[in-house]
Amino acid sequence: MQELVGRLTALDPEASEGLKVIAYFDALVAGGVNTEALARGAAVLTGVPAGVRSPEAAVRVDPAGHRLPVGPSDWPTRTVAGDGSVWLERVGAAHANDAIVLERFALAVALLRSRRHPQADSSVQILLDADRSESERSQAAERLSLSGSALRAVATAPSVHPPGGPSALVVGAGGMLRATIVSGQDGAAGLSDVDGVAGIGRAGVATQLVRSWAEAQQAITLTDAAHRVVDIADLGVLADAVRELAATAARSPDVSALAALDNRAARVLDALVRGDSVRSAAQELGIHHSTLQGKHEHFARILGYDPREPVGRARYELASLLLRSMGR
Repeated sequence: MQELVGRLTALDPEASEGLKVIAYFDALVAGGVNTEALARGAAVLTGVPAGVRSPEAAVRVDPAGHRLPVGPSDWPTRTVAGDGSVWLERVGAAHANDAIVLERFALAVALLRSRRHPQADSSVQILLDADRSESERSQAAERLSLSGSALRAVATAPSVHPPGGPSALVVGAGGMLRATIVSGQDGAAGLSDVDGVAGIGRAGVATQLVRSWAEAQQAITLTDAAHRVVDIADLGVLADAVRELAATAARSPDVSALAALDNRAARVLDALVRGDSVRSAAQELGIHHSTLQGKHEHFARILGYDPREPVGRARYELASLLLRSMGR
C-alpha cells in the first residue's frame, strides 16, 4: 500500500491530494483486491485505523496493515449498499482528506460487492434501461419482487446509499450515479436525511421506472446546498421548461443576470421573492425593511423585472432552476 502511494506521488508530485486518493482506490479496484485490502488502503492514506462491515463479515485494520479486533463502534460511518458500512477512527478533528477517503473507500467496497453479487445490480440496471424491451423490464421487476403503482427512482452520488429498495451503480447522462428504487411517499420522505444530494423521479408501475429514472437524473442536476433533495413532481411544468431550455440557458439574459450576483445578493433576492411581504423577508434576513425595500428597487432595475410580481416570480423561478441545472 505504501509503495502504491509512493508511485502515485512520483508520477505526479503536483497532483492534488484528492486526485491521489481517487487514483489510489481506482488502482486497488482495478487490481481486484478484497475488502480487507481496501480497508488497509484507507488506513494507510489517513494514518488511522479503518474498518468495513457487511452482512458477511467485518474487518478492522491499523495503518501498518495489521488486523484489529472488531467490536461495537460509534465512529462516523458511510453506508455501503444499504446494509454495510465503512469508517475511519480519527480522534479529534477530521483531516482535510478524510471525507474523500471515506467516500472512495465506500464506493470501492460497493463496486467490489456488485461484482460478487451481480444479480440484483443487473436487474436494477435492466429495469432502468430504455433500450430494453418491456418484457425484459417486467422480468427484472419480478426478480426484484417489485409491485405497486408508486415506485420511484432516486439518483444520488455513487457512494451515497439512501434507504429504500434495491440499488445499483448506473452510468447516467452526467456520469456514474447510484440508482435506488423506493416505494410511495414514505420512501421518498426518508431521503430528507440522505448524506449528500438526491433527485427523485415521479411514481409509477415498475415498467415506468425508465421515465422515473430519467426524471431523477434531471432532478439531481437541480440540487444545490439550499436544495439538497429535489422531487421532480414538485416542479410540475417547470421541469419540462428546464429540460427544453437547458441547451440555451447560458444565453438567456434572465439567467445571466442571476449568475452575475454574488452569494450574499443571491440570498437576499431569494428571501425577497419567497417572503410573504418585504417586511417578513427583512425579518428573515435580519435587516430593516426600508433597507430591503431599497434592495428590492435595485433588483428590479438590474433584473429588468419586479421579482415580487407574479410574472416576475415566474421568471425568477425558471431562471434560478436553469442556473442550478448549469451547476451554478
